Amino acid sequence: MKNIKRNILILLAPFMLMVLVNEYVRIQNKTHFKSKGFTLLNTTEPIKHKCSWNCHNNTAYCIKHHIELTKPYLKYTNPIYFGAIGALRSTGNYGLANIVFLVILMPLWMFYFLAKTFDLLIEIRKTKKWKQ
Repeated sequence: MKNIKRNILILLAPFMLMVLVNEYVRIQNKTHFKSKGFTLLNTTEPIKHKCSWNCHNNTAYCIKHHIELTKPYLKYTNPIYFGAIGALRSTGNYGLANIVFLVILMPLWMFYFLAKTFDLLIEIRKTKKWKQ
């Protein structure tokens, strides 16, 4: 029962953190944008001093105007990033593939291995105590 509670906490913690951060940003953000009848926290227009949805749709703009610290590493990360985007687009439905792979499968995969890591750590501790 203890492992089930721990695993549920491990599974839900990133989502709870994401909601907390998003709500904090929403409360702090005094500028709202309108698009297709919806009120948005972010715009699709390019903004030089911060990332917007334009950066999602136009990575080159974001790299040119917003990336400073990691610029030397782009030659290593860009092939991985654009390879992942290309793979998602090659499915024929980029949005659905993005949700299935990056929102559902990848977090479940990471959750599984994190839970197994904790199980192994518990086994190691039990083994150490047993040998003493």
